[in-house]
Order: sequence, then structure tokens, then C-alpha cells
Amino acid sequence: MALKWLFFDLDDTLYDFTQSSLVSLRKLWDEEELIKTKYDDPESFIDEYHKHNALMWERHERGEITAEYLKMERFRLTLAPDKHDEDTETAMRGLNRRYLEHLGESDLTCPGAQELLASLHGKYMMGILTNGFTEVQYKKLRSTGLWRHIQRMVISDEIGIQKPDPRLFHFAEEAVGAKADEIMIIGDNPDNDVAGALQAGWRAVYYDRKMRGERAFDSKGFQGRITDLRELNEILRAQN
Repeated sequence: MALKWLFFDLDDTLYDFTQSSLVSLRKLWDEEELIKTKYDDPESFIDEYHKHNALMWERHERGEITAEYLKMERFRLTLAPDKHDEDTETAMRGLNRRYLEHLGESDLTCPGAQELLASLHGKYMMGILTNGFTEVQYKKLRSTGLWRHIQRMVISDEIGIQKPDPRLFHFAEEAVGAKADEIMIIGDNPDNDVAGALQAGWRAVYYDRKMRGERAFDSKGFQGRITDLRELNEILRAQN
């Protein structure tokens, strides 16, 4: 079937989440005396936060914890691991809220993202398929201006299903009225984006922005690995 829809992962595929998160966490360290009393410099705070955040996301993607618990707990483990009282949890939710506000204000995009979407506008329908949090993902699209090129946003937080679960990909199919073989996803996570899409019967491109190296995918739907978003145009020319 002819390729009609391109779905992109958002964080670290179009939106520069890595850099935006660093900026947002540094702002939080600058603003919050609570953080400064525990960490002498922002780098120490950021390193510890990233450790707990990664573990919380792994648990969330396995369905072990809720999104709301993740948001609070990653800051509690970073700043007050020995405290479990209601006041502490309330304070941690406040820190998370400010972090997400800073994150949503960032206009940083991955190299070539703006140019790529502009060049594809009108040639394909384009959507976002993301595991992020609803309240911040829409803000990222607005802050970066990427919304101008996006016809459909599918967020796991709204659906209650995480990538790589094929059900989320099937939900996206139904949401846009397309068949699996009419859709291709481009994403930076070989497991959540690529393997999940292939299992759902989609075509998939692995955007290896962080140069992790080749990954083998036993599926004819795998269209290749790119390290620069501009390389996607060559893959698209070979479709259909």
C-alpha cells in the first residue's frame, strides 16, 4: 500500500528533550533553595535526578506505577529519599510541576527537524506518537512551532497504553483512519518506537541520533537506520 502517514516520536526525535531537560533542571536548581541545600552544584543534582527518573520510567512502561506517582517519586528519591509524609510529597509535586512548565517553554528542536517537517508538509499526513505526559507534550509543539505541520497527536498518557505495546499503534491507526501498511514511524528508541511499530505491522525508521550503533530487526517493515533527519528523504523516495 502507498505510504500516507508519517508518525514521529517527539522527545529526542523532533523536540530536543535531552538539552531542554538539562536547561529546565538547571533553572530549577537556580530557583529552589531546597535543592541547593542538598546539592552544591546543578550537575550533581541533575545526575542524581536522571538516575531515579530512568528507573521510574522503566517501572511506568512496565505498568507498575502511575504517571502521577512517577512525577512525584523521581523528585522525592532525588531530594528526600527518607521522607514519605504528605507534606514532602506535596512539595515534590510542586517541583515536578515547575520542571514541566520550564520544559514546555523550551523551543529547542533536534537538528534538521524544522526543515524536514516543512519539506514534507503537504506530501504526507504527519502525526506524533509519544509516551510523554499530556500537559507538557502539547506545550512542546506550541513552543517549537512544530504544531504547524502535525495533523494528529497520540499521547500514551491520554490513552493509558505505553509504547511499545502494539495496541497504542493500532489506536493511532484507527484515530487517523489508515491501515498499518500505510503508516511509517520515525523514532530514536529502537525498542519503544521501532520494535513496537514493526510488531503492529507498520514501517519503521530508527533515528539513531545518539549513535548507539546498528540494530537488527527481523521484519521487512524496517526501513533503515539514520543518524541525521535529512537522511529520511532518501528512505521516503524508495517507498511505495
